[in-house]
Amino acid sequence: MSAPTLQHLALRLKLRHFALLAELDRQRSVSRAAQHLGLSQPTVTRALGEIENIFMTALFTRSRRGLEPTAAGALVLARARVALADAESLGQDLAALGTGLQGRLRLGVIPFLSRVTQDAVWQHLLALRPRLGFVVEEATTHALVQAVQARTLDCAICRFTPASAEAGLAQQFLYKQEPRLVVSRAAAQRLLRRGLDWEAFVSLRWIFPPADTPIRQMIHSIFASAGQPVPVPMLEAYAHKTLVSVLRHMPDAITILPDDIAQEVADASGARVMPQRLQWNLPPVGVVRLRDAANAGIVDALTEGLRRARVAKP
Repeated sequence: MSAPTLQHLALRLKLRHFALLAELDRQRSVSRAAQHLGLSQPTVTRALGEIENIFMTALFTRSRRGLEPTAAGALVLARARVALADAESLGQDLAALGTGLQGRLRLGVIPFLSRVTQDAVWQHLLALRPRLGFVVEEATTHALVQAVQARTLDCAICRFTPASAEAGLAQQFLYKQEPRLVVSRAAAQRLLRRGLDWEAFVSLRWIFPPADTPIRQMIHSIFASAGQPVPVPMLEAYAHKTLVSVLRHMPDAITILPDDIAQEVADASGARVMPQRLQWNLPPVGVVRLRDAANAGIVDALTEGLRRARVAKP
């Protein structure tokens, strides 16, 4: 198979070609894609032929289930989604200019981010001149990293991920968190002097974070190392207000949280951070961006500001 050169693609390839491919991938049907785009079916069929001619290979095959991307099609679609996300972001940045802003920063954060870190983020960002607009998304590390790779987020404050180099990501260290047991007040009084009594802990009603989070994976490892079965959680959540309310109203609730978050939740709920220390480490928290991010300078300055703020905190 001949491969198209950069000059060949630059002269012939247009953004609308990527938009058409993305719609065909969503609909998996020429007729449905045509209907959704407000075009005739022959027009879409002809356009797909033109695009495949540009890339010098078939991008879809037809099966009983509809259109299926070929190996080349999957590669092109991945780049198409990135190009479309960049174009959408550019349009939104240009719109921001019309309101007196210099642009926008799309930031992702994990829910287990302390008030100290949150305050440091906004003290830095809101002091920037010229001013930026902001979009903030809260999600798990896995979801945030995927959004950064898809260019729907500019950066994320989340846990380190092992596949950063291969994924084109730059990760910059901020700080570590130690996992701590948090137990509702009534149960804490009974367990305070018992050490790491996992048989007693298992009998409590557990709150676990979602399954696709590093701290959930760590909790499973802790129970396996203690020779105990992993409890079936009474609740799966890591929204701050939910944790506070459940720990306040359920006398035998227990969870494991990062140390700074554990103290915040305990202070708000009346629960106790147990003195027993867990000999485990969570993946460190850092800032993740693409290596070729257009606003890398802004993100790196934010990272440095956060490092200084945590060093300077009382």
